[in-house]
Amino acid sequence: MNAFSSIQPSRTFALDVSARGYQVLFRTDETNRCPGCGHAQWLVGRITAECCFCGTALALAEAEWSGMGPSSAQKAVSLHIVGGQSLTAGREKRREQRVPANGRVLGLFIDGSPHAFAIQNSSSGGVMGEALPGIADAESLVVELEDGTRLPAVLKWAKDEFVGLAFVTG
Repeated sequence: MNAFSSIQPSRTFALDVSARGYQVLFRTDETNRCPGCGHAQWLVGRITAECCFCGTALALAEAEWSGMGPSSAQKAVSLHIVGGQSLTAGREKRREQRVPANGRVLGLFIDGSPHAFAIQNSSSGGVMGEALPGIADAESLVVELEDGTRLPAVLKWAKDEFVGLAFVTG
């Protein structure tokens, strides 16, 4: 007798759309109120719409999902190397808009130890600031805003005397 033959699954993981419940969708031809905050200002993309006030994301009702099969259009992309650097080397990779810091100093907890962290710019996704000793080897990073809000972060990059920290969400 097989050792695993007596194990019976307690539930199935098959997709059951009817068990999903009510799904809120963003409709481009209607006034849409945010289910999170009630406002009606949205950043609309190709697949989702995001509330400008609270960041709640809704799927677009009109969005079409397509896979990478033979029926979907595919482009060939070539990367050209010019003078030892790729053409994409300086391309912006951030999704959020940067806001200049104008001399802001935030609190940065490196493994629980508080430090003053002079930032150059910030966005909703993270901050860029001066590199502090020990930041590259830190187990945990927490950015403290002026209002006392603490946001966990990870080190994304370090170059010369500056570092980029991304806020950890979820």
